[in-house]
Amino acid sequence: MAWQVAEAAALDMQHIAEQGILNFGLTHARAYIASMLDMFETLAAHPELAAEREASQSRVRIMPCGAHHVVYIVQDQDVLVLRVLHGLQNWFDLL
Repeated sequence: MAWQVAEAAALDMQHIAEQGILNFGLTHARAYIASMLDMFETLAAHPELAAEREASQSRVRIMPCGAHHVVYIVQDQDVLVLRVLHGLQNWFDLL
């Protein structure tokens, strides 16, 4: 099983990295992004780990990771990360 990142999620990750560097420094930002990539690996190994939830147009799974939530779907047993959103963001409105 593998994982892929949608364009919106890639932009989310870029924003998280940039803000992490500005607010916490390069070392912390790298460690935080590495923890997210580790979570992607975990989700790829266990795609049904997070509970499924009803979104506006489909069903998604949401896994907390640090201060963020990884929003993903399972396609043919692979994980597609749709978004990586801060825990305070309204994920339902952003999908």
